[in-house]
Amino acid sequence: MSTPALPPRHLPHRGAGTELGPFGGRQAARIRAVVAADLLPEERSAADALVMTAWLTPAQRASYASALRCGDHPEDFAQALADERRVVLEEGADPVADELEAAARAEREAAQRPLRMLEALLLAVALGAVVVLVLGLLTGGDPAGEALQAGLPAAAVLVGAVVLAAAVGTLATRRRDRALLDWAASRPGQLGRGLPLRRPLQGGSAGPAILRALAPALLVGAGVLAIVAGAAILLITLMLGDEQGMAAAAPWLLGGGVLSLLVAVLAVHLRGRRLVTEVRRARAAQWLGPAGA
Repeated sequence: MSTPALPPRHLPHRGAGTELGPFGGRQAARIRAVVAADLLPEERSAADALVMTAWLTPAQRASYASALRCGDHPEDFAQALADERRVVLEEGADPVADELEAAARAEREAAQRPLRMLEALLLAVALGAVVVLVLGLLTGGDPAGEALQAGLPAAAVLVGAVVLAAAVGTLATRRRDRALLDWAASRPGQLGRGLPLRRPLQGGSAGPAILRALAPALLVGAGVLAIVAGAAILLITLMLGDEQGMAAAAPWLLGGGVLSLLVAVLAVHLRGRRLVTEVRRARAAQWLGPAGA
């Protein structure tokens, strides 16, 4: 019998996790604890059932409740699903003839190809904006003036295309997950067995990944530049006077810079919480079918 892993509060918060930055060590420890947890079947099934119950929509719970022979109230549903999952964990899953074929067919039908093509098109537009921006800065006669001003439209197109691509990619992923959960909820015993998918649920795409990678860094950079600019304006006005009326912009720059840094920290924190949720959902949807299938 395996021994339950220690809860995350007993794990060290230093080491490999600190490579993610000052805000990533504790979150990395929590994610490692979720992934490496060696829970007993009763604990694992209860945790998976709670996560899956919260993930499913009321309509999906109502559809699967008839197979569990329970009510669609969240507590009753979670208890019945935990019992079903525990039996599979303890005794193994019986082979189901059409399981893999039905899952592959459901994946093809839920691929969201139009949205994926739109996401790719938006990323191509963003790449073109990057090329235009770089060429404009390199060939401009005055990098600090005319070239920078001419590059503002390309920068706006770049930001807009990346944000839209991230939104479209997130929508496509959620719609795919919803369709596959609908398929699982329509098959008795499938949620207890898990989902035998070639590409797992919550599969990321390029648009959201690029935005998650760039947004915190850009917010930090913009915040630092705004704070430095605001401090420089205050220093100049104190030494030389405010003949051009620039002092009024300093508080806005300082406040905007601080706000940008706070938003970056909040984004990193929310991303860490989201990763923990994704890891728990992936474990709750793990397929427990025959190993040789």
